[in-house]
Amino acid sequence: MTLHTSVPTLRDGVPGGQRLPLNNDADVARLTELLAQPWADSGSIQTDDVVLDVAIRDGWGYLQYADDATFVVTDGDPASPAAPGDADFSVGTGLPIAQVVTAVQEFVRTGKLPETVPWREV
Repeated sequence: MTLHTSVPTLRDGVPGGQRLPLNNDADVARLTELLAQPWADSGSIQTDDVVLDVAIRDGWGYLQYADDATFVVTDGDPASPAAPGDADFSVGTGLPIAQVVTAVQEFVRTGKLPETVPWREV
C-alpha cells in the first residue's frame, strides 16, 4: 500500500500545497526537507482509519496520531515551543527531528502508532 501526504504551503503570500508518496525512507527524507521550509505547514498522512500529522518547526519535530480509539501527541521536551498550523502542537510536544523522522519511517512501514517515540493523550 502506498501512503501519501499532503502539505499545505504559503509561498510569497500564495497558498498552495504538495502531495507526496510515502513508500520508503527516501520519501520520508523528502517530506522532512519539505516540512522544514518556513512556507510549509504540517503534513497529514492518512490511511482508511488512521491519521498521522507531522510538523517541523524551529529545529523541533512534532507528531499527532488519531484513529477510532486513540488521539495522542508526542510527549516531548518541555523546552519545545508551540507549533501553530493546521495541526496545532502545544508547548512541550516537540522532539528532536531525528526521533520524529524515525517514527514516521516506522509508520510508513507498519501503518500503526509508532513505538519509537513517547506519546501522551490529548
